[in-house]
Amino acid sequence: MMRDKTMTKTKMDWCEALHNTVVKSLVTSFGLDFLLFKDRVGGDVDTIHNARKNIYATDKEKQKYENLEQYDSHAYHSHENYIKANRQGKKDHQANILKDAYTGEIFGQNDKKNLDHVIAANEIHHDKGRVLAGLSGTDLANDSSNLYFTNETLNKSKKASSMTEFVDKLKNEQAQTIQEIAELKQKPLLTDQEKNRLKKLENREKANFDKMLEIDKKARAKYERTVNIAYYTSSKFAINVAGQSVISGFKMGTRQMLGLILAEAWFELRDQFPAIYENNKNKFSISNFLVDVCDVFKAIWDRIKIKFCDFLNSFKDGAISGALSSVTTTITNIFFTTQKTLGKMIREMWGHITQAIKLIFFNPNSLSLGELVKETCKIISSGISIICGTLIYSSCAQLFSFPFGAELSAFCSAVATGILTLAFNHYLEQGDLFKKIWAFLDRFKDNYQKTLCFFREANAELDAYLKKFAELEFNLNTQQLETFTLHLTATNNELERSFILKEEIERRKIELPFEAANMASVVSWLESL
Repeated sequence: MMRDKTMTKTKMDWCEALHNTVVKSLVTSFGLDFLLFKDRVGGDVDTIHNARKNIYATDKEKQKYENLEQYDSHAYHSHENYIKANRQGKKDHQANILKDAYTGEIFGQNDKKNLDHVIAANEIHHDKGRVLAGLSGTDLANDSSNLYFTNETLNKSKKASSMTEFVDKLKNEQAQTIQEIAELKQKPLLTDQEKNRLKKLENREKANFDKMLEIDKKARAKYERTVNIAYYTSSKFAINVAGQSVISGFKMGTRQMLGLILAEAWFELRDQFPAIYENNKNKFSISNFLVDVCDVFKAIWDRIKIKFCDFLNSFKDGAISGALSSVTTTITNIFFTTQKTLGKMIREMWGHITQAIKLIFFNPNSLSLGELVKETCKIISSGISIICGTLIYSSCAQLFSFPFGAELSAFCSAVATGILTLAFNHYLEQGDLFKKIWAFLDRFKDNYQKTLCFFREANAELDAYLKKFAELEFNLNTQQLETFTLHLTATNNELERSFILKEEIERRKIELPFEAANMASVVSWLESL
């Protein structure tokens, strides 16, 4: 039986890994992201919570509120529900069963009663959330849950104040009210004016603060529930959420795909620079230089074609994560307002969560449990690194308030992200604690998985040794050889292949007994054999 043993690990090239991570971060999270996404406070979809803080995602809703008609007290106090409640209150008053909602006492026949809007009609009219939901202010203000009878003194003292403000005012004046009542009662004879004043003070003193606040709490709960249900179940909100999700998904997918394309283009350019320099350092020729440049662009195009499926997958994954991040941001803004940085963090984290979910549920490389958990942790740690980089960018952007400060901030953030990503990955790979965790999880491998892991490690080792031997024994540049192979396989006919072979022979200064690409010379050489 084959034993599951640990293969010799190849030494990690930290500079190369850091370079790759920084480049990908620069062209995605800290490059194209700022071009494609314009993060704003409160997200891209209007919510009731944000509207009440005068934070709008669209100018249309903002202008709608700015063009709101002026408050008309008559319209609110002539509503059919208000008139109906007053009529019923008059009957109950005459029957001696009408209760003062704010004091708990039954109205006397000579007591003056008023029908009060618990939530002031003026407050409801100017509520930005109500306007956003498109509901009628008069209907909401005159709902049965918002209409209660109280004595004239409390109603007129309350005016358009909220119940909380009114109760606080009564509490602050309570000591003075009690003192003034005592002074008036000590007088042997009161004028009509003093009698009226005493009656008003007694009505204020009778106010039951707990009852008032409880009534206000119930009225506001009903009001908020009505406004929230009306808006968040409306087609307007659903269309806005769906539209922004599609837009964000497309932008995120584009960002990921273009980012990978640009990164691969840069990697190819960087690999080809030494060859171009070697070919032109001794004898520079514009024509030869341009040929080399064209070869580089061909190599880039070949590299992109080979990885075309990877680009499509990155677009698909990015689109899904972009849509989910948009929905998450909108839901978050229902409860509290997100800042620009938080919106970007949510987007970046969803990009990595999507990769982790895809890896866990599909496991395309048939990883063992230990390897699967390890790779998932690496993906999540990469997301955390980008979040830290985003915070660094925000801080640097405030400090670097000079020309090219934004670009310098992006570079610093990308470098920090790269360093943190490598540090996390190294710790997950080499940390004693995590080694024990992965080893424990790998105990659950079956023999097939153990054999598969062994051959994977062996194959990686062989690839590394072959590459090393090719460079040492045959003095071959494996990158140049790969480029040459790509060009050769991309040709469509023998004529193109012959030209490529001829260029390679001339470039390597290989001496042949015949002239390359010259059929007559080849035939003549064959006849001489």
